[in-house]
Amino acid sequence: MKTQEHEKFIRRCIELAQDSLDSGDNPFGSVVVKNNEIIAEARNSAMHDDITDHAEVIAMRRAKKALGTSDLSECTLYSNCEPCPMCSFMMREQHIKEVVFALRTPHMGGYSRWDILQDHGLARYTPVFTSPPNVIIGILEKEAAEQFEKAGWTIHRE
Repeated sequence: MKTQEHEKFIRRCIELAQDSLDSGDNPFGSVVVKNNEIIAEARNSAMHDDITDHAEVIAMRRAKKALGTSDLSECTLYSNCEPCPMCSFMMREQHIKEVVFALRTPHMGGYSRWDILQDHGLARYTPVFTSPPNVIIGILEKEAAEQFEKAGWTIHRE
């Protein structure tokens, strides 16, 4: 997929993150895409509902429901920020083929801090896990970082 398409979906994640902020939650947004079409999207609601209601988790739940399957191996998950370890494990279990995010989180990320999204050893535990997804980092990083900084979050960019 071209950078232009990735940017379009990351922009939507940033919009959803703003909706999350406006509702009093943390600035996270996520979309699940199949065949260049948004299947599901979500904003964070962990502060209001269930602590596990991260944008990525909600988006995957909605994608599974929309597609009628728990196998998301034909899907790409987008997020304005690097997925945490919990979300990363769920992506591996749902067999997400590609993960695209804007901003690294070296203190919390399931790619930068812990290698969940890149751990080939997990693939030994089939059918639960498969090969690691393709990971693309840094799409609209500056815009995502500015949103976090405006919200009062400290961002450590590499």
